[in-house]
Amino acid sequence: MTASAPHRCVVLGMGLRAQAQAADLQALWLQARQDQPALAEFCAVAVLQGKEQRPALQQWAAQLPFAVAIVAVAEQALPAQAVVTQSPRLLARYGTGSVAEAVAMSAAAPAPRLLLARLVAGDGSATLAAALRERGTTPYCCLAAGMRPADPQTQGVTA
Repeated sequence: MTASAPHRCVVLGMGLRAQAQAADLQALWLQARQDQPALAEFCAVAVLQGKEQRPALQQWAAQLPFAVAIVAVAEQALPAQAVVTQSPRLLARYGTGSVAEAVAMSAAAPAPRLLLARLVAGDGSATLAAALRERGTTPYCCLAAGMRPADPQTQGVTA
């Protein structure tokens, strides 16, 4: 990539239940790659704050062939995100129809574009969505570089 080309940062958003396993996350990512080949590489994984240290997420991220940032998104940021999936249960609990879509969009701020609507693991333990973050002409992703996102609703980045 040249310095003059706009950088395209793909952020995966994940919803995780306690029983989710690394194999569930891998299966979702493989499914997403079939639907959207551009998702073969991504810069960050966004999850609801408090889930960033889940063993399944950490194990899955560690086995990826490239480094990704893990972004923890505050629950208060979810209702502000435009999502396409409308789960009544999630709307009642979080104010959004899809946690995966909302965390991806929040982490991809300030001008995110949803690339992939929510996919659900076979056992319902995890969900995955993807959003695009465009940030100027830098030849790297500011999320993958471990820099704190400018969005005050995003609570932090861990590498």
